[in-house]
Amino acid sequence: MFTPQEVSEKTFPKASGFNNGYGMAAVDEFLDALTEDYTALYKDNAALKAKLKVLAEKVEEYRATEDAMRSTLLSAQRMAAQMVSDAQAQRDKMLSDAQEEANRQVAQLEQQVAQAQHKLTMAQASLSDFLRRSADLCAQQVSFLRSLPEAEVEEGQPVTLPAPEEGRVPVADAAEEPAAPVEEAPAEEAEAPAEEPTPQEAPAEEPAKTESPFSADFNLDDLKFGRNYNSEH
Repeated sequence: MFTPQEVSEKTFPKASGFNNGYGMAAVDEFLDALTEDYTALYKDNAALKAKLKVLAEKVEEYRATEDAMRSTLLSAQRMAAQMVSDAQAQRDKMLSDAQEEANRQVAQLEQQVAQAQHKLTMAQASLSDFLRRSADLCAQQVSFLRSLPEAEVEEGQPVTLPAPEEGRVPVADAAEEPAAPVEEAPAEEAEAPAEEPTPQEAPAEEPAKTESPFSADFNLDDLKFGRNYNSEH
């Protein structure tokens, strides 16, 4: 195959005779060789162009695929970001709702505890006052019963119990307890001289078991403590 330099430096011998041109045989021989080389180069060039076209199509296909993949990747990234944002918003809402519900329940329980504590305090104060008054009344009744044998009662005069003091509430159960036994008067006091008989003292009647007109009504149903407390209710 001729190189470009060989083609440019090629010389032909002069023709003999009256013709001053180149020899036809040498020119034809050179043209044949040059034509053969040019034909080979042309075929190679055509094959290379065909391959280049195929490669260019492949490159375009790869580029199109790359663009599609890039678009798909961007869409997936946007979708993932949106899903993460929605999940975070839902999480924040759930946490906020749970916190509000917890605060509401805590406030409600604290209010119930405060109400129960207030009821308990009031009940304890009322019970303490009731017990104090009952103890005072019991002490007064016991003192009265103990003083009965020493009191001088006129004949035919009924024995009456002193009215309870104003503001004092008797215990309901105290009325049901048996009264303290009445001590008998000494024989010396019961007997009188024969010459001057005196009327005997009327035996003291035991105080009748009467229901007290006073009663203390306590509503302890709401108090959840002590023996009456049942955790199932």
